[in-house]
Amino acid sequence: MSNLQTTILDITFPNPFILASGPPTAKGSMVVEAFKAGWGGAVLKTIGMVPTIPPSPRVHAMRSGKVKWGFLDIELISEMTVDQWGDQIDMIRDAFPNRPIIASIMGEDNPDSWQEVVRRIEPHGVNAFEMNASCPNFAAVEERGSKLGQDPESLGQAVSWVREATTLPVIVKLTPNVTDILPLAQASVDAGADAFCAGNSLSGIGGIDLETFSPLPSVDGIGIVGGYGGPGLRPVMLRITAELAQSTPLHIFGCGGVSKWQDALEYLALGASAVQICTAVMWEGFQIIEKLTNGFTKYLEKHQYDSLGEVQGRALPESA
Repeated sequence: MSNLQTTILDITFPNPFILASGPPTAKGSMVVEAFKAGWGGAVLKTIGMVPTIPPSPRVHAMRSGKVKWGFLDIELISEMTVDQWGDQIDMIRDAFPNRPIIASIMGEDNPDSWQEVVRRIEPHGVNAFEMNASCPNFAAVEERGSKLGQDPESLGQAVSWVREATTLPVIVKLTPNVTDILPLAQASVDAGADAFCAGNSLSGIGGIDLETFSPLPSVDGIGIVGGYGGPGLRPVMLRITAELAQSTPLHIFGCGGVSKWQDALEYLALGASAVQICTAVMWEGFQIIEKLTNGFTKYLEKHQYDSLGEVQGRALPESA
């Protein structure tokens, strides 16, 4: 019988399918439901010192007939406080003492805004912290609108702040909205990061309302640039995953456009250790995990592989 268990950063996941930070992990009860369905782990919706009220609508679904090709969202960080999240994590831990929980966190232009979240969340039993590096950069007014994950110096500084505050693994979630990912990766490595999530959504406009000429999604008649997630993101993130695997020694969580088990296996073949999934869960629900794990198991058995480690990185030599 093939084994889907994988150990990353001394954290054992029963399978490599992890819920990405986003709407499916916005509440503890949702994470418990996902774990009951069989998910290997979860990254909580991003936690910050200042909660945000979600806009409405915050997601624009994109499809052509019955073909779904993604969401354009303007998701913000969690609307719950740090203390409320502590209670939510306690609830998850009561139901699933050993299932991996990763806390996604976000801060501002000072160490306290990052470190205080870490100090208050860590005692509740999370296994690692994932830094959301696609939040607005801490910068002067003239630089407003840039992203933390697009500036190696700022990113390295933020990683060092989080590194100082915890001995737990620190995962940096990189943005694809750059021309070269490697300077950001190296800055993270130098500052003490333990792993990468590759990566976040692509900046985009979901379409145009041809009656009002407002970009979509539109909030109170104002079109807003959002983040695209869906199948079209996968080629970009596969390329970034390969670049990271070829250039850094750190573990990689592949993320972007995974909707079936074959998509996930492509990430592992390019060097990822596990995958994170969000959009497909929003489309299909938590039960999609059954198709994912069954597909992996049958593939490994068909090819007489005992574990996922025999697949990991196999495509890298052909991905110059």
